[in-house]
Amino acid sequence: MAEKHLYFCNILVSRWVNALGSPGARLKPELNIKSILVVKWDEIGDMAAAVHVFGSLKTAYPDAKIIVLCKPFVASLIAGDPSVDEVITSIEDWRERYDVVVELRGTWKTLWKSLALRTMPKYRVDRGWVRFLQRGDQPHEVVTNERIIRSLLGEGQPIAKRALYPSAEEIAAAQVWSDWALSGEGSAEFAGYAILHTGARRELRRWPLVRFVALSKWLLQEKKLMPIWVGTSDEEQQLNDAFALGAVGMKWVAPEGSSLLSFYAFIASAKLYVGNESGPLQLADIAEIPLVAIYGPGVPDVFYPMSARSRVLHEVLDCNPCDQIHCVRPSDRCIDRIGLAAVQLAVNEVLG
Repeated sequence: MAEKHLYFCNILVSRWVNALGSPGARLKPELNIKSILVVKWDEIGDMAAAVHVFGSLKTAYPDAKIIVLCKPFVASLIAGDPSVDEVITSIEDWRERYDVVVELRGTWKTLWKSLALRTMPKYRVDRGWVRFLQRGDQPHEVVTNERIIRSLLGEGQPIAKRALYPSAEEIAAAQVWSDWALSGEGSAEFAGYAILHTGARRELRRWPLVRFVALSKWLLQEKKLMPIWVGTSDEEQQLNDAFALGAVGMKWVAPEGSSLLSFYAFIASAKLYVGNESGPLQLADIAEIPLVAIYGPGVPDVFYPMSARSRVLHEVLDCNPCDQIHCVRPSDRCIDRIGLAAVQLAVNEVLG
């Protein structure tokens, strides 16, 4: 409910700001736009669904400075983007008046910044009006972001492709990890490695660990793919539990200080990715590697992978969507309905 109120307030603020600052409801590239702030105060997967926005805006306004306001742990994901001129990771660091503010997702604090005299932009667009026009129909998040910026683009202006830009150092770090992944006994027999990610923000979004374990054995024996179990330090206990249950393969925990782009490059070199709905899943989608996505109580379509090399497994029950915390069918959870055989079939399909 609070999010709906925020969307409504965004509509009012944008209409008011635009009425004061710019005639008409549509900006054009030939206008003198010198600075654009993109607000994306969100998680890894959400940012991955928005990275095409920066290139689209830079193409339309090549002389404008593109600034992105995002959470600190997400900043490394866009650090190498050639369309991004500056990244700020604190709302308090928004101290100046930008020509345009694109609020892909903000907070009450960022909404207030658009009202304050010192930081009020000349023009503003946000997801509130887009969501209002959708009237309950929520498209893919990538599409929502495109609709938010459409009024800022010239007629016929194409939308940039989603892409990430690891540096040479980040690619080198990923290569070290890739070499390690294929350095085990019998490595000459491996066709490559498969990334398994068991984590998800909510427990209800996690496929049973015992099935991941069975999948790892099948991947190694039948597909000759070395399973690499990946996670952050917060997810390491899940990986330990998996190996206690008999998992095969190797455990990789993100090294302290490593960047998200290094992790992306590591994923991009894999032959396969299998995981729950999560940020790393979105990175695998951008990399366009063979991908099997396992979904629990999430809203259908909104965060599905878009790559043609992906398959989605999602049992959508009549109780979906839910708050992803309190399950009304604890003995018949939607994600538990996805069996090992269904995942194996999807793997066969994406691997061709």
